[in-house]
Amino acid sequence: MSSNVFGSPGGCGLASPKKRAARVVVGGGAGFAARTAERFLARGVDVCTAIALDELHAIATRKNPTAVILPVEAAGESGYLTCAKLRLMRPRMRVILVGEASARAENLARFVGARFATETTAADVVLKLI
Repeated sequence: MSSNVFGSPGGCGLASPKKRAARVVVGGGAGFAARTAERFLARGVDVCTAIALDELHAIATRKNPTAVILPVEAAGESGYLTCAKLRLMRPRMRVILVGEASARAENLARFVGARFATETTAADVVLKLI
């Protein structure tokens, strides 16, 4: 089940008409999505969450987000594998994998074409992209 947190019902809202707002799609379990969405909303970032993998793929390709945020560890599929699939569909899609900091996690993220962040630094990484 997905929930849009975009400002206008069923659509996307921009934070400012003069400057494109950062817009992210957050995938993963409900707990991760809720915590991550809360952090992004506090920073003025438009957020759309997708719990199921099929919803994630559809929303990520339809909404043209600044970035897709995925947990490294997810219940149904590794965040690395999900990232690889998304980047096969859209090679320029920016994906940020979120997990505990380690050299291995950062190297694997780079290998699949993603950036790596911890839960507390993910919003800063996205804001640097705009």
